[in-house]
Amino acid sequence: MNILIIGENNFNSLERIYKKNFLILNCKKVNLISFWKPKNNFLKKILNIQEKYFFEIYSAIQNYLLKKKLNSLKMTYDIIIVFNGYHFDKKIISLLKNRAQKSLINIQTDNIFIKKNILKLNIKMFDRIYVWSKSIQNKINKKLKIKKNKIFFLPFGFDQTLLKTTKRQNISNSILFYGSWDKNREELLNQINPKLIRIYGNGWNNAKYYFKKNYNIKGELIGNNLKREISNSLLSLNLFRDQAKNLINMRSFEVLGYNGTLLSEYSEEQLSFFKNFKSIIYFKNIKKINNLFKKINSKKKTILKFRKKDKLKINKHSYFSRAKYILRNEKKFF
Repeated sequence: MNILIIGENNFNSLERIYKKNFLILNCKKVNLISFWKPKNNFLKKILNIQEKYFFEIYSAIQNYLLKKKLNSLKMTYDIIIVFNGYHFDKKIISLLKNRAQKSLINIQTDNIFIKKNILKLNIKMFDRIYVWSKSIQNKINKKLKIKKNKIFFLPFGFDQTLLKTTKRQNISNSILFYGSWDKNREELLNQINPKLIRIYGNGWNNAKYYFKKNYNIKGELIGNNLKREISNSLLSLNLFRDQAKNLINMRSFEVLGYNGTLLSEYSEEQLSFFKNFKSIIYFKNIKKINNLFKKINSKKKTILKFRKKDKLKINKHSYFSRAKYILRNEKKFF
């Protein structure tokens, strides 16, 4: 099986994780090509401005450069997988269809109804679409008028390869939050006692002075370091961004998969998906977290027992299982 993946090619990107797992599943060749991201800071700013304000120009640039990369490969694939591809026009999708001998599929990892895109006009051209949320899956079916038998539920997962380095846990009495800065997150976290929480992620230098002064803020958290911090923290805080409100997000799988306990903003879809799990504690008002933390800390031994039981349940939600599902599902259509 030869597979081409198109998307982000960062150290911790889902595209890389899927590539790794397709190779574990004995796929003969798996190539990953990324969208254009210039290294020059000036060009980065220009591209960011175009993406934000001149999306059609940004899309034209990305499609042109992607076409050049595809032409340089000079080969066909059994399956071509596009992650999101919100700037893809009809011509580039047609080119990909000609290169995909068996399947051209689209994997949605964001919210196509919130993110700026031109893909809504062309997404019908894909053979199949895999979506992380059942709510968005149903919305694609109804609003974009795509048949249900072309849309499949593919939730997020966790990278099982990180579990190989598990060490003895020293549980700290603190809440872990990891994620990039934005104004809304800063305002929400500002309502939690600074003594209770540790913050990791990019962009927190943009926070207000008094926030940076009072809160324990560190850098990016990925890979084995992320797994270690999750398993060693009493709780990992989950705040939904606008595109995932009341849905189900990646963090839930990561925290449970890396042997943590999730303190999550309430979500109807998430509650339904994880209904048999006890390592998720929900809140509806972040102002109540300070008092909630005291109650949780007093039941620390019970919470750690829940982790062990839920770890057995979450194992089937690894990205290895997700990659295996895609291959098995696609073979039905060959």
